Amino acid sequence: MGRLEGKVAIVTGAGGGIGGAITRQMAAEGAAVVALDIDGAALERAAEAVRADRGRTGGRVATLTADVSEEATAEAAVATAVKEFGRLDVLVSNAVYDLPLAPLTSLTLADWRRTFAVNLDSAFLLSKHAIPVMETGGGGSIVLVASQLARVARPGRPWYCAAKGALVQLAKAMALDHAEQNIRVNTLSPGPVETGRYVRNFPSVEAARASHHNPMGRLGRPDEIATGAVFLASDESSFMTGADLLIDGGYTAV
Repeated sequence: MGRLEGKVAIVTGAGGGIGGAITRQMAAEGAAVVALDIDGAALERAAEAVRADRGRTGGRVATLTADVSEEATAEAAVATAVKEFGRLDVLVSNAVYDLPLAPLTSLTLADWRRTFAVNLDSAFLLSKHAIPVMETGGGGSIVLVASQLARVARPGRPWYCAAKGALVQLAKAMALDHAEQNIRVNTLSPGPVETGRYVRNFPSVEAARASHHNPMGRLGRPDEIATGAVFLASDESSFMTGADLLIDGGYTAV
């Protein structure tokens, strides 16, 4: 408890399984969180979980329902952090736009562009507007949520592999550009995690659970990924930048 005390964070994709877990854990560790998602109902459920636990943890949350692919959203998220909580220390870019499993030849150009707008462009936009505010506060930590599929491929996921691989390289370049501003930039790469988004790619929950393909013999849990995000956001990882924290149950070791 208290590993993020006094820090202010933006978490995108906060209405999802991993994003919701990150929001809850960061708030539980003392951070004030601006939670952002395009799904207002899911976002409110995530925020209510934080508010319900506030008496014990003291965590605070503000919400913003918006499309992360738009620059105005990045501007609004940063402005909300400053207005509501006075500063910005942490950015977790976690939003994702998913498509059914399919080869490249079956994708439309609109689908391809939408996936990159949400999964890659949003990281650029949020970072662009967050970095100057972080710098005025003495520095910060940016966490771009990538994937084990940034390192290895899987059939039917060409757009996903491309976008997640780009995030890893983006974080490395940003880490070099902004180290002198005391801004660290890392990626967090989950393996297969049991979330609603993941399960929807399969005919049943049982089929999803049988798809893990890792030595641990199971899907990951959202809280296991959130723990990695808290570590990267905290001062415990103060000598870590330009790195990819892989939490994949050994998926890429196979």
